[in-house]
Amino acid sequence: MMQACNLSKLAQKEGAFLYKNKIAIKETRESRLFSSDIDAYVKQIPNKRILGLTRFNLRFYHLGNSFPETWLGRNIQKKIGEVPVILDSILIESSIKGITGFLKTEGYFYPEISYEVTGKIHKKQVKYNISTGKAYHIYRIEQHIADKTIDSLVQSQFDFSHIRYGNPVKFENMLKEKARISDQLKDQGYYSFGKDVVAFDLDTGMHNYRAMVGINISNPEGFNKFKTYRLDHIFIEIENKETDNKLLDTTHFRKFSYKPNNYPLNPQVLERALLVSPKQTYNQTLSTISFSRLNDLQIFRSVNMNAIPKNESTDTPSISYVIKLQPSNKYDFTIEPQAITSDQSNLVTGSSGRNYGLASQITLTDKNVFKNAEILQLSYRVSVEAQRGFNIPTVPFFNSFESNLSANLIFPKLLFLPKLDSKWNKYTNRSMVTASFIWEQNVNWIRNVYAVGFNWQKSRPYFNQYFVPAEISYIKTDFNNSSLEEQSKNDPYLQSVFNNNLVTASRYGFVFNNQGNIRKKHYTYIKWDVLELAGNIIDQAFPLLGIQSDTGFNTFMGVQYFQYAKTFADIRYNRYLDENNRLASRLAIGVAIPYGNSPEFVPFDKRFFTGGANSIRAFLPRSIGPGAYNAAGNTDRSGDVRLEFNIESRFNILNHFIEGAIFTDVGNIWRIKEDGREEAVFAFNSFYKQLAVGSGLGLRLNLDFLVVRLDAAVPIIDPRKPLNNRNVLPTYGNIGNLWSATIFNVGVGYPF
Repeated sequence: MMQACNLSKLAQKEGAFLYKNKIAIKETRESRLFSSDIDAYVKQIPNKRILGLTRFNLRFYHLGNSFPETWLGRNIQKKIGEVPVILDSILIESSIKGITGFLKTEGYFYPEISYEVTGKIHKKQVKYNISTGKAYHIYRIEQHIADKTIDSLVQSQFDFSHIRYGNPVKFENMLKEKARISDQLKDQGYYSFGKDVVAFDLDTGMHNYRAMVGINISNPEGFNKFKTYRLDHIFIEIENKETDNKLLDTTHFRKFSYKPNNYPLNPQVLERALLVSPKQTYNQTLSTISFSRLNDLQIFRSVNMNAIPKNESTDTPSISYVIKLQPSNKYDFTIEPQAITSDQSNLVTGSSGRNYGLASQITLTDKNVFKNAEILQLSYRVSVEAQRGFNIPTVPFFNSFESNLSANLIFPKLLFLPKLDSKWNKYTNRSMVTASFIWEQNVNWIRNVYAVGFNWQKSRPYFNQYFVPAEISYIKTDFNNSSLEEQSKNDPYLQSVFNNNLVTASRYGFVFNNQGNIRKKHYTYIKWDVLELAGNIIDQAFPLLGIQSDTGFNTFMGVQYFQYAKTFADIRYNRYLDENNRLASRLAIGVAIPYGNSPEFVPFDKRFFTGGANSIRAFLPRSIGPGAYNAAGNTDRSGDVRLEFNIESRFNILNHFIEGAIFTDVGNIWRIKEDGREEAVFAFNSFYKQLAVGSGLGLRLNLDFLVVRLDAAVPIIDPRKPLNNRNVLPTYGNIGNLWSATIFNVGVGYPF
């Protein structure tokens, strides 16, 4: 172990160790733009460091090197260790060539680059000194296109060009322009046109760092011209394994010839999915969308869509499509056992904790239910948990139970909106009818939830929208604790929790997620429930029907219904630093405003809570808020306003199998209306004084299909304490205080 720690002596034996690369760009603007990109062209990467402090894996490599002929030594080197990176001047020169080439692609044609090596033998630092010079900008653009028709088409969409006057001469923009012109012409019928036909001339001989760019498109050899193709015929066959071997006839539908082979599918479903039809000019975009829409039906295991050119030697070439579809199994049946953990608050004592238990979910999927590509999903989930806390009996071991039966019926179109469905035919459109029943029993209550809903969904790559015109839920809650029932008689919060709830809501929102774009090492995820409104339709019906209430509020089916407006956004950004390090952040912000028929509270299930394994991890679930209110016996830790920010550095420890994290969480929840509790209401001039802050370390076991994590966090600022004593960091000088304040969280998956 001593030898492994003494890297200086080891470096004297094996050669200077590369410790760090540094990019120093003279020009401030270019430094901001290119520093991270240039890192990719440096050929030698230093040994891995954890939190930027220690070369953990390098030390273990040399520890194993102390006894290399043994099983233990070899495994320490291979499994944990990392071969030292020895400084290599040849690779430094190669890095300079790579950086120079990159800068030229960005328009900096004459950069000056030097390097210097400093530091001790086991901590050599290579500093690349870069002066990019000035970038060349486009001063003139010329088109040299032999075919006058193509010349006119390209000129007609010049406003969409990536080659623009005044822009830097970037190689990336030239590649984009090649692809844009090729896609444009293929959408105009030029099936055989390829992006390699587009070439560029570049003249940098002009003064003042100005350049001329020429766009060249030559005709094919032999004085031929590029030809436009028309769509001749579409043939669709469903390859049904259940069909016998006798010859089955092909039928002719409006757009295509169809051979279903006894597969029970209405051909109108296929017609709606196809955006191409005979006698159309060939269009690559419509063909690609048609292929995607056939896949999105989710009833086919595979979709093969082959374009077969015909009569290419004539002046009227054409394309025929042969589409082969392989159906998926009609029924899918899955059983999913689960180990679960959840947050729980004890409404009697006000304490919070974490429950652990077991669950199992059974799902049956029936595809093509009514022969129009509908999908029916039936799911049943049952779970048991051990809820622990003050004055809760330990027998029986499991004392919290839940049973959940749900059904979803999915239609591959916008039901009741045929014009919009046709107008938005370039998207994936769906409608969904949902229904569910939940029965839950724990030490506090027995609850029954009945819910039905209907929603429309419109999807495209990276962006999904949803609109729920109607969602109705009825919640009936009964006491399972006599002390809680007695306490509720004088507690408006508990009364609001245990009153029967009726929610009739509509909402609109969207999800943006570009993580699927493999070219992006950074990615953004945004889920925004833009607006949720409840109770308005029913409320408007009362005066229209001339109904008056004697109790001060209206009821529907004997139950007071809720009125509220709510919005909530979850914004996440994951930044790639290098192969072993990422920086993840999240901002969660939401507001719910009760009004009208329920002016004091929004429904319990619609309120905001904070704390716990996926929130502010230094505090137990539902243990802080609203605001800085913390009176003895307070059971209401819910709010109408939520503000939370999380940032987490994630780093590789061992082969991306064991990962570490260091994180900080900030946030709280508040009431939006005065209810007599001091410092519980959100106010712009004081909310920042009531933010809870926690920080800690985490360890993750990454199994690819599953991430198991353990986080340990301590409060830094505790809003439950008096204003001048909320900074609790100085109290951790006592190791006993530090240990007692540490909150351990076990979770599945990343927290955000």
